[in-house]
Amino acid sequence: MKINEKGITIIELLAALALVSIIAVAAWTAMSIGFKHSVVETSKTHIQQDANLIIVELSNAHRKSDSYSVKFENGQLVLKTCDETGCAPFERVIDKNYDYNGTSINGVVYTGTVFAEQIILPKEQHHPVNLKLTSGKNSISIDTVLTRIITGMYKGGHKNEAF
Repeated sequence: MKINEKGITIIELLAALALVSIIAVAAWTAMSIGFKHSVVETSKTHIQQDANLIIVELSNAHRKSDSYSVKFENGQLVLKTCDETGCAPFERVIDKNYDYNGTSINGVVYTGTVFAEQIILPKEQHHPVNLKLTSGKNSISIDTVLTRIITGMYKGGHKNEAF
């Protein structure tokens, strides 16, 4: 450019466009990676929340029922609670579909085939649960033990009731 000329040359314009393009590509790549990561993490969070909900439902049944039964029906975990008035029908623990393969209740592992109904008597013993939920490529596993105070003491010929 000469000293008193105004404007830009084509080379300066191309250089500016190249820099803007490089910055735009870098920003777009960072945003797309962030969006993909966000989707994966959101999915994992939903599975974690559902797993926690299942454990809470099982814990409530364990603490409030005289006995309860769990089984897998059509690939879904179902629960039936019983008290002194009788037993309720089996109901799904959650309304979402997950793959429960590898879940174990009282040492019995669900493999997607036959899983016999597990009758659980919370006043007599603690019950280990390893819950495995899979949805697509995401999976979560929770190990816990369903507990209830068990006294095992006898007074006046009667076994103390668990709390």
